[in-house]
Amino acid sequence: MTPPLSSKTVLGDRYALDERIATGGMGEVWRATDQVLGRTVAVKVLKPEYLSDPTFLRRFRDEARHTAALSHPGIANTFDYGELTDDAGLARAFLVMEYVAGEPLSAILAGAGTLPPDRTLDIVGQAGLALQAAHDAGVIHRDVKPGNLLVRPDGVVKVTDFGIARAVDAAPVTQTGIVVGTAAYLAPEQAAGKPLTPACDIYSLGVVAYECLSGRRPFEDASAVSVALAHINETPPALAKDVPPLVSDFVTRALEKDPTRRQPSAGDFGRTALALATTLRTSPLPAGTDRTPPATKIMPAADFPVVESPGYDEAFRRRIRNIFIAVGAVVVIAGFLALRSCDTTSTGTAKTTPTPSPTPSTVSVVAARYVGHPATQVAAALRALGLHVSEQNVSMPGGTGSVVGVSPTGSLPRGSTVVLTVVTAPSPPARPPAPGKKKHDRGGDTGDH
Repeated sequence: MTPPLSSKTVLGDRYALDERIATGGMGEVWRATDQVLGRTVAVKVLKPEYLSDPTFLRRFRDEARHTAALSHPGIANTFDYGELTDDAGLARAFLVMEYVAGEPLSAILAGAGTLPPDRTLDIVGQAGLALQAAHDAGVIHRDVKPGNLLVRPDGVVKVTDFGIARAVDAAPVTQTGIVVGTAAYLAPEQAAGKPLTPACDIYSLGVVAYECLSGRRPFEDASAVSVALAHINETPPALAKDVPPLVSDFVTRALEKDPTRRQPSAGDFGRTALALATTLRTSPLPAGTDRTPPATKIMPAADFPVVESPGYDEAFRRRIRNIFIAVGAVVVIAGFLALRSCDTTSTGTAKTTPTPSPTPSTVSVVAARYVGHPATQVAAALRALGLHVSEQNVSMPGGTGSVVGVSPTGSLPRGSTVVLTVVTAPSPPARPPAPGKKKHDRGGDTGDH
């Protein structure tokens, strides 16, 4: 039997364990001292049973190498990896990581219950940008959850446990802790065993945001299998009405069952979340808006391109167009038969001209339909519905002119003004005058006299 770890343990003749800071199904995390470099590190030591599977061990080594190559301010760095065998033939494997002086989001939620929308968006937004850096390097986290998001006292978020998350798939599924610890945050395609893409990390971030806002996960059950099936088949309960509608729409989009219906990338998720957080802090959005579908005709936004899922939405538009064509054909035929019947049965009676249906005086504006799309396209679509459009800009690095806010929403009278909140890049600093050039009050060159 492998002896327990203690504050007297030194791994690899280098890492002296100081204090155990976390324990989980996979192993233990210790604050330790790197005796060579004289710095504080975090060491995760895996349980011995995880070393018994050669496939798992090989994948764990590979992922340790991959994550060590990741470099981003929002990712806890991996410094070292080691495997030890003592004189009795007992093995240990461990990862040495950056020590983050903070606490996991799970501990913050355990104490606070819920977080304000702006802080929630700030945390998941930072995590989204960090995950994009990993995705760009070909690494999918696959275990995004509050316990793997460390929050420093200054608010900086660090994403951890990339290597272990990727290696879990190679371990025997019957081992304790693998599914139970992560089922609540699994993307539907992940729970179904389908090929995974970066979109599964976006879904998991959506679950984290949902939990921060509501104090509970979308699906909770004593059985991990039941929770996984709920992610596949069930719709999450609506967030409370005191959550601003734009925030609720943003989270709902991340929780779409179809990966192509979520935010296009983790980077887009992160930038939009941070922009929404800024908007909430500078001009709070109205809370409690009734999002019940109004009993008015929803006017389609003709030719409005949906960026994140062209295939799905083009097929949807074709179906709607075909339905209108079919209904129109039926109406025309029915009208023709009715007029023909009047011609053959009445004598000298004037024919009645059908009265066209009145144009609805209201239209429905749903924020989720427009958030994340270019402002020029959104403005054109809304004007086509008979609405006026104005814009307010939120300046932040990487801004691409995408819409992150639409207000008001719901059933609006034609002619109403809709305000779009748009993320734009900061203006470049003004260039100083070139040396030797004089600035003239009346402009232009004075010429020769």
